Amino acid sequence: MSFALVFVCTALVELYVLRRLRFDWLIVAIVVAGTLLAVDYATYTVISERNYDGEAQVQYIETLAQSGRPPDVFACVACGHPPLYYALGALWSKVTLVASFMPLELRLQWLSLLLFAGFVAIALLIFRSCGAGPTTLRLATALLVFWPSSIIHSVRVHNDALASPLLLAATYFIARWDERGRQRDFYAALAACALALLTKSTGYTVAATLLFFVAWRLRASGSLRTGAARAGLALAVLSAAGFAAVGLRESRLPTTLCQKVFGHACDGRYVPAVADTPSRFFYFDFGHFVGQIDALHGPPAHDYFLNRLAKSSLFGVAPLGDDFARGWFDALSSGMSLLLLAMVVGCVLALPFVRGVRWRAYRTYIVMCAVMLAFLVAFRIAMPNEYHEDFRHIFPVLVPLCLGYAKVVSRLGRFSRWLRRGGICIALLMVASSIGFFARVP
Repeated sequence: MSFALVFVCTALVELYVLRRLRFDWLIVAIVVAGTLLAVDYATYTVISERNYDGEAQVQYIETLAQSGRPPDVFACVACGHPPLYYALGALWSKVTLVASFMPLELRLQWLSLLLFAGFVAIALLIFRSCGAGPTTLRLATALLVFWPSSIIHSVRVHNDALASPLLLAATYFIARWDERGRQRDFYAALAACALALLTKSTGYTVAATLLFFVAWRLRASGSLRTGAARAGLALAVLSAAGFAAVGLRESRLPTTLCQKVFGHACDGRYVPAVADTPSRFFYFDFGHFVGQIDALHGPPAHDYFLNRLAKSSLFGVAPLGDDFARGWFDALSSGMSLLLLAMVVGCVLALPFVRGVRWRAYRTYIVMCAVMLAFLVAFRIAMPNEYHEDFRHIFPVLVPLCLGYAKVVSRLGRFSRWLRRGGICIALLMVASSIGFFARVP
């Protein structure tokens, strides 16, 4: 009954918002079906299976709800994070006390589901603003909503639940400002960047992206004084948000500068099985990638960055648990791994056919992807950790990747309808495989 209520309420919110944004009924149906699959996944998994520090995330929220103050940085694994998500979780836990028949964990999963619905709504706005036609829009939406890590991500009790929509919203408004030059888009982007910094250190990626475009547009600005004032405002607001994110955390013990900014990510509890040589970041083990269901286990000599990043884009880095231990799931995971490689290889081979593309319309999202990937590599090199190669740190990148694939498939249709149909079949096979992997029939 509790899970049914969560689904119905979330679906009604999605229906209202998406129809207000003038998306058609098929798009709404795809999104609601994805929500149903996510709720189904939540019914048979526990919080520790969706993220290894789930209990610490709940502890942070409970402490903030009871005392009104963040816990000590060293009180739990998650306690080194900025407090915005946890403040929202504490507020939500009090607002939903009327549904006291639901355990706190389920109510927090509900919050994550609503935040993910916001993430999808922003993604749909991005798809439409990039000129996606009806078929392209539907294909990109289905890929995003039913992508395996989307299902996992949508019901995780974690600050990523708030960070992801904020990072994506910041990128969307940066793109709109870059395209139209409207001040209100710049202010919206700046506000989203500041809120992202108060949520998680991944906010530095969109802050860097915004500052890049502020500097880029200094020459294009009608007035150098106006451009300089805008740059000064951005630096001031982002610096204030960064200092607030650090200052709002309390510690009974001395902390290093790294711990002040990145929390327990700086504790250094992991030594990579493969040394951090260039080959560690450029090699790819096909057999290991296809044969392993999770990113953490496998031959130590083949522990490559690209393997972990690509595998975590599907299933995360934490083991999925006993619910996925049977041979059927091994076969499905191998199939989805092959489909992911087919999508990547197909897009690379299609590059000669994408001439004449108006790249300016996509440059914000290209820069965002490059900045996030560069930050992830730097983060992994500076602070080695098996969880610092996780795709969830750059989860918003999935949006331009899904759009890019759908656009490539659409463009191939100009040359061959069979290439287009093949690309659509690969995408639909990925969607069907994900549904088969996560769905449980009562």
